[in-house]
Amino acid sequence: MLMLNVTAPDILEFIISKMQNPNILRFLINNTEDEEIKRLAKDKLKFTPLSEVERTIFQGIINLKDHPGQGGFTEQAIAEAEKKLADGGIYGVHRPEFLSGANISVCITKEFMDAVENDDDFPLQFPDVESYSKDEMAFYNEKWHEVGDVREWAKMGMKVKTYRYVKARELWDLINVCATYSAEPGIFFVDNANEMTNAKAYGQKVVATNPCGKVA
Repeated sequence: MLMLNVTAPDILEFIISKMQNPNILRFLINNTEDEEIKRLAKDKLKFTPLSEVERTIFQGIINLKDHPGQGGFTEQAIAEAEKKLADGGIYGVHRPEFLSGANISVCITKEFMDAVENDDDFPLQFPDVESYSKDEMAFYNEKWHEVGDVREWAKMGMKVKTYRYVKARELWDLINVCATYSAEPGIFFVDNANEMTNAKAYGQKVVATNPCGKVA
């Protein structure tokens, strides 16, 4: 399982890179207002134009549509031939094997859900490692994997970089569309989990969960 915080700068790429359904990629391209989501979906979408032989074959199938028995072709086969001719080719995805052996999930924060509710922009952030001194970089290498949350990192006095802002609802819609039609990403409301976990009694906190442990 791979889990990424919703604040991560590459969260959009993380989600779209796992999408295996070309129809959903086309839906995203035609419906999102976020240019980066649109670009990533276009990069993931693969289109193979029909050859002349394929065009002839599909047209031959369609020509039998009104013949008795339809030449033995089913309605579904004829509809598929019509669709491929209308599209002019076959849609697929680039790198279908990418992360094929792993589930992906997203850690959702309260700040993000507030931004969704208020239709606000949401910052995608990460520790500003490019500006760190030698000592700061050593501290990052030692501690970041234990913290893993830019909010806590900033409270510790460490510099955090905002890479871009995204409309929270655009990102939320992306998560929901992909989860609905491809079963990924899973979502984990990390702040809710930390409010309710008994790990606090041991001075610990929840930072992730296994694929079967996604909770609201």
